Amino acid sequence: MFWAQLFRHLILGTLVLQGLSLPPLIRLLKIKEDLSQEEEERLARLQANEAAMARITELAKSRRFDDRVVGRVRSEYEDRILQLTANEEGKARLSLFTPEYEELSKEGLGEERRTILDLRNKRVINDQVLRRIQRDIDLSEVRLRQSDGEMGV
Repeated sequence: MFWAQLFRHLILGTLVLQGLSLPPLIRLLKIKEDLSQEEEERLARLQANEAAMARITELAKSRRFDDRVVGRVRSEYEDRILQLTANEEGKARLSLFTPEYEELSKEGLGEERRTILDLRNKRVINDQVLRRIQRDIDLSEVRLRQSDGEMGV
């Protein structure tokens, strides 16, 4: 019994000591986070969005699309490009959305979810329609979560 308690205290002490000493050790050694992969992703996203914008412009000239549709799609790409070029200086982490945009979008998506559940509960829509709309909401939430800190959008 004595040895088991001693062993537990030894393990606990070792883990606590290491856990508490690691952050100061990292600061002391001036270890920097490797952002090369993040920068590589930012550049790839920027190039892809610029190419998409050029293609949209080309298609809008060659075929007749509703100006409102073209404007909306162009606006989304312009916003992405603006966010990606704003991160060029390396001051900000890769994020395609501002915190305000993310907060408002999350609130809006939450309200959408509550509304469609209410509509289903009132039998205005059926389960199949509910699931299709929920899937779209889920995808939008995943995109926001990924921009929050994970890579990819």
